[in-house]
Order: sequence, then C-alpha cells, then structure tokens
Amino acid sequence: MENKQYTNPYDKHPNAQKWTAAAVYTALNDIEKEATEGESLFLGKALTKLGHYRHIWGYWKKTYYQNDDIMELMLRIESIFEAKLLDAALKKQLSPWIAVLTLKNTFFMTDKPNKMSPRILHDKMNP
Repeated sequence: MENKQYTNPYDKHPNAQKWTAAAVYTALNDIEKEATEGESLFLGKALTKLGHYRHIWGYWKKTYYQNDDIMELMLRIESIFEAKLLDAALKKQLSPWIAVLTLKNTFFMTDKPNKMSPRILHDKMNP
C-alpha cells in the first residue's frame, strides 16, 4: 500500500495559475453581486452557485493578503453575508443556533475573552 502524505487543501488548488489578481477581482465582484442581490445566505452557497469551491476563498485570502483592493472587497463580502445571516435569524427565517454556529466557525467568534495574540488570531482567520 502506498504511503500518501496529507496535504493541506489551501496549499494547492486546481488551476491555481488562472487566479491572477484581475481574475480574483472579477470573481469577487460576481460574488458581491450574489451577496447583495441573490438569495444565498452563506458564502459557501454563493461560491458554489457561481461555480467555485469553498476552499478557493481561503486560497485567495492567503495569496492576496497584501492586495488592499482584493482584501477590502473580501471583507465587504464577508460583512454582507454576516449581516444577511443575522437578519435571517432575527426574522426567524433561519435557526438562531445555525446562525451562531456559522458565525463561530466562519469568524472564530467565541463567548469567552480572546487570549490569543493578534498574530495568532490573524493566522487563524487568514488560512
């Protein structure tokens, strides 16, 4: 039996070379449009609806963390989905438990005070 080594899904992506800054920016504009005008409550659903896979978001963040235009757009999209999620929970269109669980898992939120250093927190939020 062949010994297969585990690889982090964020390290390599199919067709990674196609994700130039311009291509990512175009994709993010489509995602922002889906976030503001579409029915998707979750980022993952919007990504798959537009033909992307969930891990690509982390790849983009890791690759373009120093590109202010891309990061600003990504943060704006995350904020839109966060607001949509909370709004749906408040209107009882979505279970509040699902909303809280999603926010905790997506944004590493917790009910306990954060004792992590800013650097460790940054690394966890930007895989």
